[in-house]
Amino acid sequence: MSEMSNEPQVSVPEASVSDQAAAEKHADKYNDPRAAITRRGVWMGVAVVILGIIGSFSSIYARRTGLTETTRFWGQETITAFQLAERMEMLPRGDADFPVVELTATPGLGHLRHALLEETHFDWSTETASSVAELCGVQSSPEPEKLSSNKKPTPHCIQLRLTDPTAHRVGTIEIDIDLVGGWVGPSDGSRRVQAAEWVRPKLRNYFSTIMNVQQQSYDFRD
Repeated sequence: MSEMSNEPQVSVPEASVSDQAAAEKHADKYNDPRAAITRRGVWMGVAVVILGIIGSFSSIYARRTGLTETTRFWGQETITAFQLAERMEMLPRGDADFPVVELTATPGLGHLRHALLEETHFDWSTETASSVAELCGVQSSPEPEKLSSNKKPTPHCIQLRLTDPTAHRVGTIEIDIDLVGGWVGPSDGSRRVQAAEWVRPKLRNYFSTIMNVQQQSYDFRD
């Protein structure tokens, strides 16, 4: 009769055996020397991160509003008003006739502020020491408007009044805009400049929309 071993018998689960066999079979993949972390690989990773950071800052810089020429033209207080003024109103200018329009909470106001701030939105070769108001009597229009019975015509000239009644960061700022020719300038008449050709219809369309929304609100009032 053979002697029985006193050592305990340990049974290995079949799943563990199969997993171990699979690991041994594919050991070359897990220990592939090509996947080793090298100094060159580390530096390549660092380079990718640095390039990503540079790309992000370049993108931010490219989208930054250019203020050099507009600050020279408008002055710092007007630039601050475009950026921070609490209230903005639209008033008639020249022979225009409409009630004061409150623009403060209107959709698209941020785009209007940006349009008047960005230096590339103006043709600086047209800058002159003349007022916008002297153009407001000219009634010629590049494209005659086809108006429906309930649509109000876009005024030739308007004035923007910006105030900051709560924080008092700026005084009262008044800007004249000729919507036909795209001329803008301070209401004191000291200077004017023409908006870039592609900006002019955007200004005209914005104020035309505001005028007609106001008209519809008036027509449908209780």
